[in-house]
Amino acid sequence: MNRADRIECVLRRMAAERIDTLVALSNAKHHLARVNLAAHLMGYRAFGESALVLRADGTERLVVTPAYDAERAALRRPEMPLTASDDLAAALAELLRQRATGRIATTGLSALPHDLAIRLLDIVGKDALPFDNTVNAVTAPKTDEEIANARKAVAIAERTHEHMLAVARAGMRECDLAVEMNLYAKGLGANDNFLMLSGGPHQYGVGASSNRPLERGDVIIAESTPAYDGQFGQICRTASVGPPSNVLAEKYGLLVRAMTAGIEVIRPGVEVSDVAGAIDAVMTDAGYEKYNRPPYLNRRGHGMGTGSIAPGDIAIDNHTILEKDMVFVVHPNQYLPETGYLLCGEPVRVTATGFESLSKKWAELSAVEA
Repeated sequence: MNRADRIECVLRRMAAERIDTLVALSNAKHHLARVNLAAHLMGYRAFGESALVLRADGTERLVVTPAYDAERAALRRPEMPLTASDDLAAALAELLRQRATGRIATTGLSALPHDLAIRLLDIVGKDALPFDNTVNAVTAPKTDEEIANARKAVAIAERTHEHMLAVARAGMRECDLAVEMNLYAKGLGANDNFLMLSGGPHQYGVGASSNRPLERGDVIIAESTPAYDGQFGQICRTASVGPPSNVLAEKYGLLVRAMTAGIEVIRPGVEVSDVAGAIDAVMTDAGYEKYNRPPYLNRRGHGMGTGSIAPGDIAIDNHTILEKDMVFVVHPNQYLPETGYLLCGEPVRVTATGFESLSKKWAELSAVEA
């Protein structure tokens, strides 16, 4: 699928609902786990609030703020007519006045700052149809460009993890290690990196890095999520400070087997709940059924933005049907009483017959200098 295919899917749904104009709005917050359908349709991450105006005849116009984003937008999407302004509402009002609009639909209106949303609601009219769910449903698969960017993001994550193993050592503060990893990822081309990293002998979860020095016997857990050209990719990894104990090695091997069981059921037509269920089954068979739910874990993975985050959380109560070219991470991250919280996760793409692993090397327990 390319961007033109995606727009054609949306146009078909617009025709079915007799919509003349779709105004897809972006709040400029490009987040790993939040939907930004405007960015998804544009293929562009604007600096400020922005919009894509899509007409039923297939004509498009990109509206960006602030005005100085014009040059960047024109370079990134040279094929699209462009309006750059310091006032998104005023620019949209002028565009909609220039041509009779008929029925209007919107996406992203509720995510905008309140004052701007009120102004825009006056412009598009209170009868404008919220189209978020419809657009999200028909654009869940990633485009070829987004998939390529996801592969690059994951490659950056893997190289950043290798760098962490080379530089981390006992006595180094968690926060200093996190800064080192973020700088390294950006040096490889990441435009962002959502990193969670912490260390300790027995952790109850992963969170923000502290100024605590790493110690021999600690377990470092790291969730590294770089973005490349706006598309996130994530890996989850665990390393010991000094040689790992036999118990840690055994329990981490269990998590890897659980993750593998979940990934191996992935193919088009399978429910997300089946993926989570396969992971849970391995943990239950090992005697950890109690730990297959909160507060011991949050979810078994999730979709990755910045556009659609389909298929959503990899959870036992998510009955979304997997489609070709959905991209998400499978991670059986959870707390185990013998070891504390451990991280293990791989990003995948749904193929026509199964899955593609976006990472070259799957998670294994590593060690850093004590």
